[in-house]
Amino acid sequence: MTTYTDKQPITKLIPPKKQSAKRNWGNHPYFTRRAWNVVQEYIRHFSKRGDVVLDPFGGTGVTAVEALVVNRPAIHVDINPMANYICDQIAVSPVRLSDFESAFNTIEKRCKKEINEVFELDDPDSAEIEVDYWYPKDVPLPKNADAEKVEDLFTRRQLFSLSFLLHEINKIDDEVIRELLRFAFSATLNKTNLTFSSTKGRKASRGNSGIMHRYRYWIPPEPDELNVWEQFAQKFDNIYKLKQETNKYVGDFYEGNLTIYERSATQLSDFIEEESIDYIFTDPPYGAHIAYLDLSTMWNAWLGFPVDDESKDLEVIEGGDLNKSKDSYIELLKESIVEMFEVLKFDRWMSIVFAHKDPAYWDAIIKSAEDAGFEYSNTVTQPAYMTSLHKRQNPLKVLSGEMIINFKKVKNPKTIVISKIGTDVIQLIKEVAELTIVLNSGASTDQIYERLIPKLLENGLLGKVKKELEDITPILADEFEYSKADEKWRIAPNKKLGSFIPLEERIKFYVVDYLQSVTRDGEKATFDDIVLNVMPNLINGKTPSDQTILSVLEKIAESSDGEYWILKKETEEQIELDWSSSVRATGNLPQLNFPDDPNEIEHDSLIYVLAKLAHSANISPYIGKRERDTSSWNNESFKDISVKFLPDTEAYGDWETTKIEQIDLIWYDESEEPLFAFEIETTTPITTGIDRFYELLNQFPEMAKQIVLVIPPKREKKLTAILKDSHYIGHPMYLENKLVYCFTNDIVHVYQDAVNRGLTPSELLSDIRGVLKSPKIS
Repeated sequence: MTTYTDKQPITKLIPPKKQSAKRNWGNHPYFTRRAWNVVQEYIRHFSKRGDVVLDPFGGTGVTAVEALVVNRPAIHVDINPMANYICDQIAVSPVRLSDFESAFNTIEKRCKKEINEVFELDDPDSAEIEVDYWYPKDVPLPKNADAEKVEDLFTRRQLFSLSFLLHEINKIDDEVIRELLRFAFSATLNKTNLTFSSTKGRKASRGNSGIMHRYRYWIPPEPDELNVWEQFAQKFDNIYKLKQETNKYVGDFYEGNLTIYERSATQLSDFIEEESIDYIFTDPPYGAHIAYLDLSTMWNAWLGFPVDDESKDLEVIEGGDLNKSKDSYIELLKESIVEMFEVLKFDRWMSIVFAHKDPAYWDAIIKSAEDAGFEYSNTVTQPAYMTSLHKRQNPLKVLSGEMIINFKKVKNPKTIVISKIGTDVIQLIKEVAELTIVLNSGASTDQIYERLIPKLLENGLLGKVKKELEDITPILADEFEYSKADEKWRIAPNKKLGSFIPLEERIKFYVVDYLQSVTRDGEKATFDDIVLNVMPNLINGKTPSDQTILSVLEKIAESSDGEYWILKKETEEQIELDWSSSVRATGNLPQLNFPDDPNEIEHDSLIYVLAKLAHSANISPYIGKRERDTSSWNNESFKDISVKFLPDTEAYGDWETTKIEQIDLIWYDESEEPLFAFEIETTTPITTGIDRFYELLNQFPEMAKQIVLVIPPKREKKLTAILKDSHYIGHPMYLENKLVYCFTNDIVHVYQDAVNRGLTPSELLSDIRGVLKSPKIS
């Protein structure tokens, strides 16, 4: 019999079957949900009957419910009352289905006819409907919502129908049945509010709310108004089938075996006994993707669940109404992992779902777990159960799969070694050699010496090396592989690169290695394949927040079919250094005269200057459509100094494309990735530029601090005032945190400096960053 000590981790993917279980599909909307069979298999593998299973980021309760299904008591923790409610209503069993149906029939007799009559009224008449029953009033929505309060999300017809329906449901005496009907009511809300719009060409109800697909309270230009009773009846049918299923698979085991806490994962040891948990399976939030409490405002309001600022303060997210920073998010995540370690028994396992392409979050999880005392075991690539619309539109850039990272709590953890730059001679030689090999795709001993000598001299170690080490090849041989054919050293297979290697070079090394291996095997590589195979190799070292595998991938690889990536020809021949090290371009910038008063510098002159700067540094400038078609400066037409088309427009809708095309100027690198976007607001309303940036950020959320308003000094106070009032600002985060600005004369100074000395792309970007300012809105 296998003991906990002998247990080996899961190493293979599990095909997801999300829609095959009613308890996991079609009952109540939520922002994320794991495939039930994958979670259940992990619970079966890492625990035994009777073991206590914990999910500290419980969401809708997939972990808890699947634990009950396989006879494990479950502890479900989530700071969101809506999520906890969904979990409990899915799990509750056994339910008298005849009583459930009878109660629905009673509600139908009381409500159906009157609600249907309301939906037969024309819009003017329906606007005059009196709403006689309770509905949530004066509950503020998140700052980035398109409405101010919850009641503003509904037409009078919807408010009447929903409040009438809830009023009648609350009359039901049986608590279990009443709550299940309230659950059906809650599920109905998603498609019966002004954020709902239908999918074109499909049945009217085959759409979704802006809350679920835009992750904010976005009201479309033409919302679709579905009949409240019809939606409620459909949800009742779905939940009836759900209860048939949980009656069968959970049954009496529900009673006394599910514990739900509305608490933060950062507080686990306050209410869970130390070393009392047998297995943890959890899927924490990632970055600024979803602000769960903010987005649940409508449901919590209708269900009567209060949410205070203290809960939001403890919520492990980035952004949201409290404007949490990435550092704050990572710190809260670390605290949560420490708490998980406290409550888990020794020799037990923890599995964390990872679903983000930014290595910074990966790095935070690994390091936090190891610092807490967990031993990293392995990572399993797990495909998504369904391809999202965004993934279908952008197969080469959007990650749809995920990884499951397995850790074990042992008394003497063998943590992953994280190399640090030090003064130890032997270690320094290894580090310099490794960097040289990576940068040159293999390096001779002489090349390594050429890099090593200045480094030794810089650290005051040259004399010591000459005295103690006449030959460094034995050190190299211990770490690297040597080829007699070309007399070069190379990285040994399966070796992880040290933290002293720049992140981009480490990513490049592993991407190239993976793509070459795929090609050798006659296979193809999707974006998911690349990310999910490369990410586990990036455990060592600090990972900057603004780096992603995609940014590196687009520089060294390409796709001919829009689905699979292959190395570019020039990459195959020689892995070149980053494009930013290209030859300095000088002598091609004209001398220009500008007004002494920075408030008088012209709009078009700044567009011209930014475009010419880009050309001088091998950067492609895109000038906004209106200026490109109509303007010129210094006797040069803007048509002649701009790329002709906005790159990658296939990923945008018509509305987004129109907005982005109007941005004054965008710099693109050679792989058509936007580097900086500039909106020059010398006289026009500043909000115009901000609105355009909003649509660009929806496509490229990683452009934080690289969207730039160029303003005269006299408009600084105006900008600050506008950004303090952020009612129009929304997903992917608040523009107050993304936007930077500089003055018109700052751009002129960068240009005049470039005229004199020339700039490489990296120098130009550095100079631009040097003049940028963050708004002072606190």
